[in-house]
Amino acid sequence: MNIPELLRLLHNLIRLGTIAEVDHTAARVRVNTGELLTDWLPWVAGRAGTTRDWNPPTQGEQVMIFSPGGDPAAGVVLTGIYSNAHPAPVTNPNVIGRWLPDGTRIEYDHANHRLFIDCVGPINVKASGTVTVDAPLIKHNQGTGVVTQQHICHFTGNPHGDGSSTVKAGK
Repeated sequence: MNIPELLRLLHNLIRLGTIAEVDHTAARVRVNTGELLTDWLPWVAGRAGTTRDWNPPTQGEQVMIFSPGGDPAAGVVLTGIYSNAHPAPVTNPNVIGRWLPDGTRIEYDHANHRLFIDCVGPINVKASGTVTVDAPLIKHNQGTGVVTQQHICHFTGNPHGDGSSTVKAGK
């Protein structure tokens, strides 16, 4: 093997790029890296065994390609590199979360022990068994609704007059 070929292979071991296209059905992406547009490559997921994650990369996302032996055709794509086009959504080291393109976000602030969910659409909970909410107080801000469980809870309006209401445990 000659020196230029060896240098080319070394250069291709690890490359930065941006997602050019996403094939959701095949779970593959094409990446622009320098002058190269790769073939369809798999991306690294959080889990891909009996427990699986689905969080596909998006066009324009900055990524890193790892190519065994320096062959980009055999590469895998590591997603999740912040860039000027897609900066970190928060700078607080105590917050972890997920920010979604429609404006929905889920955050947990471990310093303040606070889970925050801001969903721009409906939330559906489906369970084949019991759903338990264990809290000393449940508030709901529309002032309407029904909570029933044979005299275990009662529904009251908000004395502050802001349209919210409260559900308290009782007999």
